[in-house]
Amino acid sequence: MKPSLDRPCFSRRTQRISLWLTIGLPLYTLSTGPVAWATNDAFHPAYLPDQVWSIYLPLAPLLNVPGANQLFGWWTAIIWHGFPAGYTTL
Repeated sequence: MKPSLDRPCFSRRTQRISLWLTIGLPLYTLSTGPVAWATNDAFHPAYLPDQVWSIYLPLAPLLNVPGANQLFGWWTAIIWHGFPAGYTTL
């Protein structure tokens, strides 16, 4: 056998990081729904503690992606019953 076939293409560390990113980022994004439901207001700073608001602040640029704002509204307002209408004030 060739020596290059004995070792994996990526290190174990790279594989673990990519696995965590593959699972963690979608869960992080989808967690906005339960947070909107729990606070009963999607991302309104008056209702969210500062720590929670700052955790979800990196998602704000996603609202500039075409269709992402509607998807966010559907996820937080329709599915999780965030109020009012599940839109962010960012």
